[in-house]
Amino acid sequence: MITPASFEPVELLYSKEKVDRTEWRRNVLKSNPEINNLCERIYPINRAIQFGKQFHPGKAEVKQKLDKTAIIQLILQHLSTKGLKQTKQTLEKEARTTTPIVEGLNESRLVTYIRNALKDTDRIYDLSMEHTEYSKEERQSKITEREELLFQMDLLEDEDEDDGVNIWDEPSENIITEKVHNTEYDQDDEVVKFASLNKLVEHLTHDSKHDLQFLKTFLMTYQSFCTPEKLMSKLQQRYNCPSGHDEMATRNIQIRVINVLKGWVDNYYSDFDDKLIAMLRTFIDQIQIKFPAPASAVNKSLTKMVEKLSPVNDSKHIFNEKTPEPMVPKNIFSNNLSIYDIDEEEIARQLTLIEFEIYRNIKPPELLNQSWNKTKLKSRAPNVLKMIDRFNSVSMWVATMIIQTTKVKARARMMTRFIKIADHLKNLNNYNSLMAIIAGLNFSSVYRLKYTREELSAQTMRTYSDLEKIMNSEGSFKTYRTRLQNVPPMLPYLGVHLTDLTFIDENPNNFVTDVGGKQVSLINFTKRTLVFKIISLVQETQVVPYNLQPVHQIQTFLLNIRSDLKAHTLDQYQQELYRESLKREPKKAQRSDIL
Repeated sequence: MITPASFEPVELLYSKEKVDRTEWRRNVLKSNPEINNLCERIYPINRAIQFGKQFHPGKAEVKQKLDKTAIIQLILQHLSTKGLKQTKQTLEKEARTTTPIVEGLNESRLVTYIRNALKDTDRIYDLSMEHTEYSKEERQSKITEREELLFQMDLLEDEDEDDGVNIWDEPSENIITEKVHNTEYDQDDEVVKFASLNKLVEHLTHDSKHDLQFLKTFLMTYQSFCTPEKLMSKLQQRYNCPSGHDEMATRNIQIRVINVLKGWVDNYYSDFDDKLIAMLRTFIDQIQIKFPAPASAVNKSLTKMVEKLSPVNDSKHIFNEKTPEPMVPKNIFSNNLSIYDIDEEEIARQLTLIEFEIYRNIKPPELLNQSWNKTKLKSRAPNVLKMIDRFNSVSMWVATMIIQTTKVKARARMMTRFIKIADHLKNLNNYNSLMAIIAGLNFSSVYRLKYTREELSAQTMRTYSDLEKIMNSEGSFKTYRTRLQNVPPMLPYLGVHLTDLTFIDENPNNFVTDVGGKQVSLINFTKRTLVFKIISLVQETQVVPYNLQPVHQIQTFLLNIRSDLKAHTLDQYQQELYRESLKREPKKAQRSDIL
């Protein structure tokens, strides 16, 4: 008797055949031009359809921009380029619109867009599909490359974190707290460790408990687990207490919601875009009915916020002390200004002003979830990325200026100049630029220049040694961290604090626990408390600016520092520098061989 088990799958039988099939497809298509033509026409469209079904790409707001009118105008312009006048006139009449006139454009924009879309889709498709021959590392590399491409095309979307549960329907068990003794007030405080979003907002607006530290931590870190729009929605839910709720408790909750709104607007106005401002105005209108005075206070804060967000607003800090006179070189207006024309201290001052301007614009959300490190989140961290790029530019500039100086004594003079600039940066509490210069001096291409270092004076070497001790990584930058207690103004070495945040981020975002026999994922708020401490340091040092006068010509010179070496990445650049370094001081060369 023959049973189904007697049959082997077709794939197994097929795979046992030792037949070379590598040329089958090519031979079939070669001998059948009509099939080949059909495949070439269908292939990209089919891939686009399959990709769309699997990934559903595209931001909602981007899709909405391509409205019916825009599509009709694209079709009309296409018909016009093809000379189909009658069809075009019929469509114009039915759509009650006219064909857009674009001077100098003789090709169909619709066809161009479709071609570009198919080309981009094809690239993304290749990076998205599973390939059995890829290793785990190769697949991860493909995913990263795909995200980079989607990021460039503005097609990455944030995940929707809406749990769909109204704040008043949230189970009471979805929060875990612990008692921590407060030595300052000699009392036990209830500290939130893990909770759902609803429970965090509930704790934020509790009718009888007021936790100021929790409020500060929440407002600074909430964007690591929730969007501003979602928070606004939850605050509105919390404000709208259900009927039958205790009247006094309802009033207290609503007042607390209003206070949170005001604190949010006053301290984190950069969270508010046009959409969120519109949501807030609608909410204020509702609050106005029952609480006119508090609503008015929130409205005033909103008005001030809009003024702060205005591009014409540029408030100046008033200093009590006189601003030091800048040391301007005689040839300040020269088109060939060089590093030797400018005093070392003035270079340090202008470097500090340039970098502090970027640093002071860093907002808390830029420091959440390693935004600067993740392709999908990089758009949230523009100023952190600028700081990183600036750090690398200064380091490469230092190394390049030294390596490109051909004679050993002149090279030592250049190295000495950078060490003096670094010493002035230390006196300005500018540890970010200080570390950038030390990093440049420690490039392998520079560090290996034995005979150049021998030309440095004993005093210069002592200064350099002291600077390295300050920025030494030993004990997790213990000496540097001690100096953070200095009185601002200050520009911290951002790299240390990004590393701290990265280390904390390795802890899980959520804590999965069993609640009533059901697995529930709660937000790890303990982690956010640690993040708050680090970001607070950044905020504290952003407040006090430097009492220094910018010099446009010197800043232009320092902003335009570039390398003549044609490398695409930092690693490639360092390799190119190393090759140049070997020309300056070849291996096993004697001092007498060096110019």
